[in-house]
Amino acid sequence: MDVPRHPPTADAGFSIVATMLSLLVSAILVALVLTSTLGSHGQSKPGIANAPGVGLADNVQAQQALSISVTAATTAEAASGGDYSTVTVAILSAANPSITYMDGPSTSSSVISVANSASGGGVTMVVRASSGICWLVWAGSGGTWYGAQTNQTSCTAPPLNSAPTASAVSSTAIGWRHGGFPGA
Repeated sequence: MDVPRHPPTADAGFSIVATMLSLLVSAILVALVLTSTLGSHGQSKPGIANAPGVGLADNVQAQQALSISVTAATTAEAASGGDYSTVTVAILSAANPSITYMDGPSTSSSVISVANSASGGGVTMVVRASSGICWLVWAGSGGTWYGAQTNQTSCTAPPLNSAPTASAVSSTAIGWRHGGFPGA
């Protein structure tokens, strides 16, 4: 049995003109999207340094380096009979070759500034995180104190003769806390 066929009509499918117009519109839309995305010319700041969480990770890295360093300083102090003046950049560098110690300022989380008190009663160490926070630790006869100061371009360890006192963190003064790093 034969099935009757219908004769083709004029609207049977897209014509070549309609197909070309739809392709042209699609190409224009793709060009607009690519131009707005790729042609930003540095308006966005790509890179790992601006990724979410990098500043927090750098703060943790800085605090960890100080925690390791205060252990080495306390060990050196105990070996010398209780004198923190023996805790030098050379001794800390020998104890922790993966950390850079210096007498000058710290400008990154991989460099720790070190200062001894004139009386030998304590050692102060400070490191600057990429967030601009200077993280500090003071070890001496008054125990171990942790500090922070915000919005700094560099950080130099202050030589403290006695234990710090508890205070609030700010951009104009070091905030100190006994027993753990203060919130910054």
